[in-house]
Amino acid sequence: MRLPTKQLINKIEHLSNGLTPEQLSSFLDIIDAMTALVEEAGEFKDDKKSKPTPAPVVSSAVH
Repeated sequence: MRLPTKQLINKIEHLSNGLTPEQLSSFLDIIDAMTALVEEAGEFKDDKKSKPTPAPVVSSAVH
């Protein structure tokens, strides 16, 4: 599910309103970790576009 940026921010704010400071800290750590994963995925996607995937070696041996 993909949300527009403003709607995503509203949902995050709504979710974090009732949290204790400790819970909020954990929540923000999770958001940071997810952001890092998204950035890494974007880098992986860019790498994949620039490097052609080698053709797999197909064995002719029958088992």
